[in-house]
Amino acid sequence: MARLLNLVLKRVLLGIVTLVGLTIITFVLSHAGGPTLAVSTYINPRSPVPAAEQIKLLEQQFHLNDPLYIQYFYYMSGLLSGQWGYTDTTVFNGPVTTAIEYFLPNTIELSVLAIFIIITVGIRLGVFSASRQDGIADNVIRVLSFVGIALPAFWLALLLQETFASNVVSNWLDVLPLDGNVSRTLVINLPWYQEGISYPTHFLFIDALLHGDFAIAASNFLHLILPAFTIAMTSLAIIVRMMRSSTIDSLHQDYIKTVRMKGIPERKVIRYHAQRNAMIPTATVLGILFAFMLSGVAIVEYVFDYPGIGQWIVSAFLQDNIAGIMGANLVFGMILIASNITIDILYLFIDPRIKY
Repeated sequence: MARLLNLVLKRVLLGIVTLVGLTIITFVLSHAGGPTLAVSTYINPRSPVPAAEQIKLLEQQFHLNDPLYIQYFYYMSGLLSGQWGYTDTTVFNGPVTTAIEYFLPNTIELSVLAIFIIITVGIRLGVFSASRQDGIADNVIRVLSFVGIALPAFWLALLLQETFASNVVSNWLDVLPLDGNVSRTLVINLPWYQEGISYPTHFLFIDALLHGDFAIAASNFLHLILPAFTIAMTSLAIIVRMMRSSTIDSLHQDYIKTVRMKGIPERKVIRYHAQRNAMIPTATVLGILFAFMLSGVAIVEYVFDYPGIGQWIVSAFLQDNIAGIMGANLVFGMILIASNITIDILYLFIDPRIKY
């Protein structure tokens, strides 16, 4: 137990060091354009205080006339106190931290459903393909995997919209919502849903259940299907191929031959022995994919007009909102670091032989 705690502590400390390195990068980038650019991220365009006066106050607060290491100290102090700047876009106007608080839950909902699809479908297909190595089913799955990797996310999103959210292909297939995260007619004048944000958790599905509104929860789930499937498809192929190769490698290990010699059915050999070991490298990819889903759904959210953090980021990029861009880089870096730490810790439980 003591060894496990030491390893966990070591991974957490390494994560903190990495996070500090990330803040140094964002600090350097924010100062690359000079003090004016560094200050501009903290100017509140809707404040009654004139911009010129805000600049003077900010220069004093962040000590922009002092050496860089002192400026970095006050920059970190601002980050830790929640002062990440202001974002002024068509999607949201206000503090960056508030935008993240409002929009990240919607993106998490989308990514959780996508990762669920990947886990339930990708792992099963990978194991199924490996158990029929070089057969017809294996070859078909491998070809489809190559196609899935090659498909551009925005093109697949548009294709799914045309097929399942319109009557272009068939009236029978027009069964899913085209955009958004809930039917607008269901949320008119709702006290706990204002300007696209639900309360108190900001997770619309959870908030709907908390308020006993199952129609909104169902509508939210239906709106998640197409964008989640789009995100999942681009990553599903990677998991299928990873799981297939890992399972094939496990099936050729000596311990599998020993298990087979004991007369255990092949189905149980694959499920209880080969699959578990094959999950070790796949778990790493799953953790990284989840982090990249949270940070890489911008195009999909934009196509589906989904009110997540990706849509806000696209708006920030299009309108040159530096504060939004820098804030997004920070939060996505934190998510990636946290995912890697979580996967490393899970490794210790999956395979106790692993040492860091």
